[in-house]
Amino acid sequence: MYLENASARRAWEAAAELVGWDGVPVVPFVWSGTQWVTPAGEWRDIPLIRRGMGEWLVAAARKLADVPGERERQQELRGRMLDARFSASQAADGEREALERISDELARELAFAPEVHRLSDDPSLPRHVKTVADEMLSASDTRATQLLSLASQFDPFRAPMRDPADWVVALGAAPRSEHVRTSTVWEAFSVDEPALARSLGVRVGKSVLFAAMDKRFGARRKLGGYDGWRGVMLAG
Repeated sequence: MYLENASARRAWEAAAELVGWDGVPVVPFVWSGTQWVTPAGEWRDIPLIRRGMGEWLVAAARKLADVPGERERQQELRGRMLDARFSASQAADGEREALERISDELARELAFAPEVHRLSDDPSLPRHVKTVADEMLSASDTRATQLLSLASQFDPFRAPMRDPADWVVALGAAPRSEHVRTSTVWEAFSVDEPALARSLGVRVGKSVLFAAMDKRFGARRKLGGYDGWRGVMLAG
């Protein structure tokens, strides 16, 4: 039986927070905006993508199960650091330097410790992540594609994108008789690249995006009473 999509999405969200942690492999595939590719941008077919992401999720589930222990370790480190700082403030000159050195070492260890997010408070998450992994490895291609669509909503599973022109380049060409309005293009871009759209803002984002559209599809013009472009095929 499949995991409900809401729980599957939460599992992907929790797994995304573990990207970059020690003991968690590098994510083998990322969403480019049009397809899943290797971090180097190379295409692979769906069986390899499913296996790679499924095996990655298995490792993420194991690490997520260790998070409560990591939280306790960090709390212990923080307590020892604060104790050392307090003791140093009360110590004589001869002992203060040693206690301050201990406090500094503990502070450095905490600074490099992974951030433990509130999602790790949910004891069902490791099990849900493992269930998604099992589905990726054994469910139908249709279900696996649906799960990958959920994963593509989270930045750690997305290829970095710095320029809206990259999104425009990925658009398909349509017959000149078809056209889209500027508002529709912005909405599609915001859905496909929410993080980039937010970081640019509406005013700057539209300016850069529409300039890239003009360059590829020709200067926008009034079409049926609104600004737009001819010959554009939006994804989906």
